[in-house]
Amino acid sequence: TIVAHTPEVCPFEERPFAWGVSDDREALLMMSFGILMIFAAGTAFTPAGLAGLPAQRTAARHASARAGVFDFLAFGKAGASHILVSDNARAQRIKAQIEAGQVNFADAAREFSTCPSGAKGGDLGTFGPGQMVGAFNDYCFDPDTVVGELGLVKTKFGSHVIKLTKKP
Repeated sequence: TIVAHTPEVCPFEERPFAWGVSDDREALLMMSFGILMIFAAGTAFTPAGLAGLPAQRTAARHASARAGVFDFLAFGKAGASHILVSDNARAQRIKAQIEAGQVNFADAAREFSTCPSGAKGGDLGTFGPGQMVGAFNDYCFDPDTVVGELGLVKTKFGSHVIKLTKKP
């Protein structure tokens, strides 16, 4: 004979217990989960740590623009944005303007890039080793290249201001 189990109903609420445990244990589990989530976000129970949370999120978002739930789909691939111009001097000027904060990367790509990706702020998405032209590929797959930093690369297409957005 199969007997169906019906969860007990809490006498104070019209709902079954979430995990089928007592109120004290359920509260302890919920509190433990909350503490883990705070530490996972990289903060501590200090006013300074909590005050820095928005800045940490912003920095993390800009440091890894591709970080997300589906990163496993791009395993082994790099991600980059670029601004393609005809000569190296112009690329250096654009790079200097971005680093000085006079313009952001996406706006500069829309304004100056001769590549069709300029319409998307220079975003090239993700790509595997060997899918890009030699020097560009070497820069993106170099272990010393830092995510978010700007670099200059010369290829047969012109000069690129590159921002690596995802490490392989």
